Amino acid sequence: MGNDMDNNEQKDYYEFNNNSQPGMFTNANGSYHVPTWAIVVGFFLNWLLGVGLLVARLCEDKTPRRAPSAAAQKSKKKKFNAGIFLIVFGAVALIAGIGNMPDAVQYLIWCIEEGSHISYGIEDVFKDALWIISGLVLLIMGRKLQKGARWRIKIVAVVGNAKYMYVEEISKALSISKEKTVKYLQQCIDSGMFGDSAYLDMRSESLVVSGPAPEAKKPKQTEEVRKEENLNKYDSILKELRNINESIPGEEMSAKIDRLEDLTAKIFKLLQEHPEKQSKMNKFMDYYLPTSLKLLKRYAQLDAQEVEGANITKSKKQIEETMDTMVTAFEKQLDKMFYAESIDISADIAAMQNMMHADGLTQNDLFDDVDNTGDANDVDG
Repeated sequence: MGNDMDNNEQKDYYEFNNNSQPGMFTNANGSYHVPTWAIVVGFFLNWLLGVGLLVARLCEDKTPRRAPSAAAQKSKKKKFNAGIFLIVFGAVALIAGIGNMPDAVQYLIWCIEEGSHISYGIEDVFKDALWIISGLVLLIMGRKLQKGARWRIKIVAVVGNAKYMYVEEISKALSISKEKTVKYLQQCIDSGMFGDSAYLDMRSESLVVSGPAPEAKKPKQTEEVRKEENLNKYDSILKELRNINESIPGEEMSAKIDRLEDLTAKIFKLLQEHPEKQSKMNKFMDYYLPTSLKLLKRYAQLDAQEVEGANITKSKKQIEETMDTMVTAFEKQLDKMFYAESIDISADIAAMQNMMHADGLTQNDLFDDVDNTGDANDVDG
């Protein structure tokens, strides 16, 4: 009983926080809504646009936020398809406007040349432009309705006979964002496509068709995910460098690539041990390293050609000459990563020397003591 109460509370919480209140362009169930003023404006601009908006208004889904009965669900499937109607209407208006526009423009030009009836010419062009705009508006509205219907059908197919399914899994199956998935899932629930007891469980972020809600997924720690992603990225880059090197037979070039790979591996190892250095490596990771790989790939492609033309030879020579600069840059990048350690070491050494000097443990202090002792003995003598 307690679990049922929790689920109902979560359901009410979700519905309250997901557009449960009707808006200017949405019904209480989250579906589209054409306001009266839009229909009036539509008729004022163009009668076809007004008729299209009126039909869309009459075909609105005003089902409350509770799943309808099985009979209502069957009758809903036979409901007039407003999306197709708007697309057809829009196509007719668009074709009519585009078809009449050349004559209207030609008439306007003639009026301007004659210097009379210019207002009539402008009026004709304006009317045809309204037909074109009306057609585009109706096409977009119809397309949007059809698209939403298709996504809901796909979601039902993905869920199948499952008693529950995580939103993340549905999102991945459809290759759309979780936000859009939640939106379409709620529409499916509101229209009764999953039955009377279906709801979205906020705790586990899942669609519950029947039965209890599943346990919430335990997400991986952010740090662990980041380390795993970086490790896969590092391994992929090093593997790519090895593959390029194996495809290049030249010993001198191969040796330079070996050096580049060795330096890159050391940089990656240091980043794994000290992830806090990652923020200072963005330019290296986002530009220098990818550009170096790009040049080496081109070199491998050029080297694989059987023809040694002037352009191929020139391009290969340019990359070969650049390799020394690349190796030097990677060496300096690795050296820069030890800058902080160098400062710490210098600071530690300076502090230790100062303490040794203060305690009389440095070599100069020892000699000074001996000299002072000797001078004292001479005075006593």
